[in-house]
Amino acid sequence: MVTDLPLIFKNLGIAGLDLVAIPFFLIAVLTYLNRNTKQHLAGGFGMISQLYLGFIGIFLHELSHLLTAIFFGHRIVAFRLLKRPHPDQPGVTGDSDMTLGYVNHTWNRRNWYQTMGNLFIGIAPIFGCALALFGLTALLLPGVCHGLLTLMADPFNLDWSGFGQPVGANWWRWLLMIVLSLNISIGGFDLSNADFANSKIGVISFIMAVTAVTVLLTMANAATGYLRAITALAIWLVLMLGYALVISLLTNLVVRLILRR
Repeated sequence: MVTDLPLIFKNLGIAGLDLVAIPFFLIAVLTYLNRNTKQHLAGGFGMISQLYLGFIGIFLHELSHLLTAIFFGHRIVAFRLLKRPHPDQPGVTGDSDMTLGYVNHTWNRRNWYQTMGNLFIGIAPIFGCALALFGLTALLLPGVCHGLLTLMADPFNLDWSGFGQPVGANWWRWLLMIVLSLNISIGGFDLSNADFANSKIGVISFIMAVTAVTVLLTMANAATGYLRAITALAIWLVLMLGYALVISLLTNLVVRLILRR
């Protein structure tokens, strides 16, 4: 058993950066940008414009909530993966029905696994939409996908050579990728206040689990593969969510420019 405290704290730092700091920073920025874009769209073109411009993202957003809730053993009460808003009708809370989709679920508060699951259910759309972007990249821009996989293969010794060829893809592939990415980004990467509130319930359990796993693997001198895997995941998230961030920023700027005319 290894009891090297500096090594334990170093590995905890890597795990905290890869699994907590990086994901939540990207989630916060993406949510702010896309929420702001939605507010401008609703103010300038009406609430329904969010549905037209982000229906794929909305569907993926709610589907991610649904599948993750099922995975963590929650009981699904009701769900709609896509719906029109009805401002003139009361919603579940009694306020105006402004939702574009929903997943209502319950869980056993005495069950540690189900409680921790709330964290992943709340942020599931970020990962679900990132997976969708990755799938589109593999389908439309295989060269870019190859470069990404090359980076992930050795996360502690980044090899950027795999990105040398992808720009030569057909123009229509890039156009389709951008259009679909825009729709997914507008509708999918905006976590609601309810999503964040739901995630908070499981944060402490998740941090405790990460800490325990990291410390135990470090003490057993078996943390190398674990750290390599979570760092590869962090690289994947940075690249996919970084791309979504660029698309979201450009969309926000374009919407602002159009509304100023």
